[in-house]
Amino acid sequence: MSEDNALLRTAREGAQSPSSPGESMTRQELADAVNVQVNRLSGGRHITPVNANHIGKWERGVIRWPAAHYRAALRDVLGAATDRELGFTRPARARRLSPGPTTAPPEADHSPPASHRRAAVGGNARDLLASLAGPTAHYRRMEQTVSSASLGPAAEAHLTLAGEVVRTRCRTPEGYTVLSEIAGLCAWLAADRGDVDTARRHYARAVRHAERADNPLLVAYMVGSLGQYVVETGQPRDGVALLDRATTQLGASSPPVARSWLSSLHAVGHAALGDRRATAVALRRAERDAGSGRVEPVWPWVFAFDDARAARHRATALARLGDTRGAMGALAAAAPALTAPKPRALAQLDQASALASAGRWEESDRLAAEALRVGRDLGSERILVRVRALHTALPRRGGATALNEELTVTD
Repeated sequence: MSEDNALLRTAREGAQSPSSPGESMTRQELADAVNVQVNRLSGGRHITPVNANHIGKWERGVIRWPAAHYRAALRDVLGAATDRELGFTRPARARRLSPGPTTAPPEADHSPPASHRRAAVGGNARDLLASLAGPTAHYRRMEQTVSSASLGPAAEAHLTLAGEVVRTRCRTPEGYTVLSEIAGLCAWLAADRGDVDTARRHYARAVRHAERADNPLLVAYMVGSLGQYVVETGQPRDGVALLDRATTQLGASSPPVARSWLSSLHAVGHAALGDRRATAVALRRAERDAGSGRVEPVWPWVFAFDDARAARHRATALARLGDTRGAMGALAAAAPALTAPKPRALAQLDQASALASAGRWEESDRLAAEALRVGRDLGSERILVRVRALHTALPRRGGATALNEELTVTD
């Protein structure tokens, strides 16, 4: 009879859910995080099928010694220094029969090719890079519920540390992959704070590091992220050009999540240009790809880009085109992906914009006021800028409104 692994269960329950602040991480959320981390540590070469059932078997002790790459990912996600802290002990027979390091099974060896490998001073380079990559994934989950003003300095300091480590010890494709991810996070946080110059500088670094890592999927992700930001800051033509460039990085074997994500961003960019036909084509492509592949996260995406997340972008695009009914329907479909405060507030602003286009001023005003409170509480200039733009577009009406009152407090 198997013996429960209480240590692993306790570690999971002590970790915060990335989608429900204040609650424990679910088995499926841990499975998603493990898949992302294995893929990251392998430089995008390994896509693993871990799900809640696998986590359950590990917690129940049905499997006492998971494969090495799963144990490494679990240590990183749950903040454990050793396998023993998570209740994993190698069976005695496996220890006696265990081959030496030169004959380790292929699935356990995710180290870079010999031509790129450099030993880290005082430790293994792969372990060092895994330690550097871990906080980035945690910060990216925290970003949806934590002020960028608070998180930004921590991410910037982590980028400085990672840059020094990679420069002196790990100048490998894997090292530049880690740097690219951290720089991309710093860019996103700067954008949320409204610091345009810093955001652009970090995005440029993220793209450059991705290119040095020689990873087309990561290049597509970073160039696409920059394109999304450029569209958001009022330069849709330049943004769409960047999204076109990102798409050229994708090969025939690229994951559906990448194609669906880029098509969704293209739709928003085309809508900002007022191109209804191009928007419709991009939306159809995004919907097709979102429903055709795996729904679990695929590195470098931290969250699954499924139908609900595709619907979130569809709502933005349709709201920009003034399609109130379409935008409202898309927002209803996007609801499962809108559990965290910032994404929910941005979706409310899309809904408020659509309602305003339909002349439903009071409903629009109320939603914008709710979003404004989130933007103010979490220090998100991205949200505050959109609220002010919407307020400017709303007709002037006599008497106090919820949005006017909130803006008085904010401004």
